[in-house]
Amino acid sequence: MNFNNLKAIALAAMIIAGGVPLQAAASNDGEEKAVESVIQINPTTVELLLKGNRRITLDFYGDNIFRMFQDNNGGIVRDPEPMAGYPDAQILVDNPRKAVNLEVKETGDTYTITTAKVEVTADKATGLVTVKNLATGKTAFELAAPVLFKNAKTTVTLKGNEGEYFYGGGVQNGRFSHAGKVIDIENQSSWIDGGVASPTPF
Repeated sequence: MNFNNLKAIALAAMIIAGGVPLQAAASNDGEEKAVESVIQINPTTVELLLKGNRRITLDFYGDNIFRMFQDNNGGIVRDPEPMAGYPDAQILVDNPRKAVNLEVKETGDTYTITTAKVEVTADKATGLVTVKNLATGKTAFELAAPVLFKNAKTTVTLKGNEGEYFYGGGVQNGRFSHAGKVIDIENQSSWIDGGVASPTPF
């Protein structure tokens, strides 16, 4: 993945949690995700500590690649569990990590995690996350609302700008550009127009 390319790749970094959309079974019913503190737990991992003893983990595999993981039931970053009857799959190559230098800063209203190539900012009051590409100075993606976990579904809402396009989601039959639209990233095993098959959170 290269953050200098498609916004779809930035979206992948945002919503992948072990190869599937952000994992959480608990519902937060739209509550605000105020960030209480940020701690760096090892050389490549930072945790945003939220109200209600919840947390978001940013796990960096290089200066421009990271996984963002949240499980409101608890637990740390982990590979996804396959559906019943399906074999385990290795989602990462062997030895996937590259050296990364993380800098964690607190300012008045935000916490900022910076590498040589990206800047991740979390708003203290809302928990909304913005990722900036430092090579271009442009915003790669920005949450428009807190990530919502409800009814065993995860909803990610991204801010869009005029003339901007979003791609991905796997095989979204009959569609390829998703700007201003809602798409399901789930295996519906449906190959008809409007159905989803071979979903992927890119």
